[in-house]
Amino acid sequence: MTGGITAAAEALNVTQPAVSRLIRDLEDIVQMTLFERVGARLAPTAEATQLYREVERLYLGLDQIAQAADDIRQHKNTVLRIGSVTSLVRPYLHKAIVETIGDRLDIPLVIDVENSRYIWDMVEQNRYDLGLVFSSPRMAEKNAIRLHSASAVAAMAPGHHLAGRSVITPADLINERILIPGRNSPLRLSLDRAFSREEHQPISTMETSMLNCCYFAAAGMGIGIVDHVSLRSAGAQVIAIPFEPKIEVSYYAIRPIGAQRIAVLDELIERMHDMMSAPRLV
Repeated sequence: MTGGITAAAEALNVTQPAVSRLIRDLEDIVQMTLFERVGARLAPTAEATQLYREVERLYLGLDQIAQAADDIRQHKNTVLRIGSVTSLVRPYLHKAIVETIGDRLDIPLVIDVENSRYIWDMVEQNRYDLGLVFSSPRMAEKNAIRLHSASAVAAMAPGHHLAGRSVITPADLINERILIPGRNSPLRLSLDRAFSREEHQPISTMETSMLNCCYFAAAGMGIGIVDHVSLRSAGAQVIAIPFEPKIEVSYYAIRPIGAQRIAVLDELIERMHDMMSAPRLV
């Protein structure tokens, strides 16, 4: 770092012979030649340069540990990592974050938009502090708070020939294009079971996200089997008719098992619960 023994001695506040002795001792310990004399100065060998890089990396790691410990003691710069399904990002998560965190500059955030299965796994691995997901049988394994539950609906453009029905069943959809959520969605599993009981299957399907189901339904591309939360998030102009057999669609806030209470996340969950429990979602 200093480029010579004289400067190194000054930096270490020792004599030049002491620096030379330290170099010899280190070479004896590591059993490598670390410096070669080039004219009037010492030049590091390739092995010395490689060793220095490793030592530097370790020291940087120690500095980071010390800084992290200091931040934890002072509750500074705690990055909160949140994973959410698309349907909950707007307006719910967006509005809840604005209202609970707002201009607090001491709370760094990471917000990922992923499917429920991925979010469950990340929460299990303690890589998300909060997950916002569709319900699943695995909810019993989590610190879970139910945010909202409602029955699935059939969404279609206002001018669709089935728009006047009071209820929609799988048999009504045999000759329609069905817009269905992806295979990672719990709603999709229930839909597959419902249609498997029919003698004939729909002539056409489109598999996409819940929000896309709403958008394509509004465009007249088919009938989407979705939920009211997705309809509100999409803001699509559709007719929503109850779907039978009844399929409950639930959303949960989940935390890692054994996770410590974080006040701002408690506030965030409570705010989302209040918004999603409002009498009218669409």
